[in-house]
Amino acid sequence: MNNGTVVWRCINTGTYSRRAVNPDRMRSAIVLVGLLAGLACGRCNGEERERGVTEDHLGSQPNLSSELCSLKARVERLENDLKALPKVAFSVALRESGAITLGPFQTDTVIQYAKVFANIGNYYNPSTGIFTARVKGVYFFTFTAYNNVEMTPNTNVVLMKNGERTVSIWDKSGQDANDNASNAVVLQLEVGDSVFVHLKANTRVYDDMGHYNSFSGFLLFVV
Repeated sequence: MNNGTVVWRCINTGTYSRRAVNPDRMRSAIVLVGLLAGLACGRCNGEERERGVTEDHLGSQPNLSSELCSLKARVERLENDLKALPKVAFSVALRESGAITLGPFQTDTVIQYAKVFANIGNYYNPSTGIFTARVKGVYFFTFTAYNNVEMTPNTNVVLMKNGERTVSIWDKSGQDANDNASNAVVLQLEVGDSVFVHLKANTRVYDDMGHYNSFSGFLLFVV
C-alpha cells in the first residue's frame, strides 16, 4: 500500500495492477483482522488453561475422595464412642408424700431419699439411699438440707464417699428455725465406690412436699 493505492495480483494470470483504496477502510480492516486474530489466540490460551485446570482437578480427585472417606470414618467412630458412653444421672428428694422430722438418731444414719425425680442408669438405690458407681469416672454431686421447724436449729448433714467424709451442711446456732443450705463436690470414683448422705447423730432435718432435702448427681466423664 502506497499513497492510498494497493497492488493486487491476479491469481489466474499472475499479472499485477494498482487500485485506489480508502485509507480509513483499510485501517479498519487491519484493526478488525487484528481483533479476530487476538480473539482466536485468547480462545486457544483459554482452552489450554481449562485443560490444565481439568487435569489438575482430575489428578487431585483421588486425594480428595480419600480424605473425605477418612473424615467420614472418624465422624462415625466418634458417634459410636458417644453412643457407647454410659448415661448416669439421678435426682431425689426425701419424701413421697406428707411431712416428716427425720431424727434425731443415736448414730450416724444414711438418709433414704424416697422421691425419685430421675434415676438414669439406676446407679441410685432408693431402698438404701446409696449411689453406687458402676463405671470408673468423675462425678458431680450436690445435696440440700432444711433444718427443724419449731425447734432449736440442730442439723448436720454430710456427703460421704464410702467411709470418707467429703463436704457437709451444718446449722446448730441462732434463734431462727427455718434455714436451708446446700453443698456440692466433684469426686473421682472407682467401680463399686458408694456415695450417700449421712444425717449425723443427734441431729435432724425437716421435710414436706416442698422437697427441701434433695440429693442429685451425674457422671461428668469416664476415666
